[in-house]
Amino acid sequence: MGNNKITGRWYQIRVALSANTLTATQTLPAQEIGAQPFIWEELGSYWNATNGDWTIRISDNGGNYFFSADQYPINCLAGVDQRPYELKKPYRFEKGSAIMVEAYNGGGALDTLTLLFIGRRLPQEV
Repeated sequence: MGNNKITGRWYQIRVALSANTLTATQTLPAQEIGAQPFIWEELGSYWNATNGDWTIRISDNGGNYFFSADQYPINCLAGVDQRPYELKKPYRFEKGSAIMVEAYNGGGALDTLTLLFIGRRLPQEV
């Protein structure tokens, strides 16, 4: 999993979004990182009813950083066997920041998309 040189304990942050067909949704409020920095290394995903016809856009509210200019298809990242997508370069969410996910359900049914931000929780800095 990810870069073995990163210290800290393994951790995951779960974000679940539900939407009707052809409907947009977002995390409200944004998912707080907490009091310890989080190094994001992989993105796991699961959806219930559709064929993965979700598009997403992820941002770091604390750092005012968007990971893409537009939404992109989640099924392109997850792959057919639902293996986590490994980031080429881990991203550090600073303590007190938050993960914002904007999503659009392009499928033909009510669905829930679950995202797992997988990485390492760093020790609290003194």
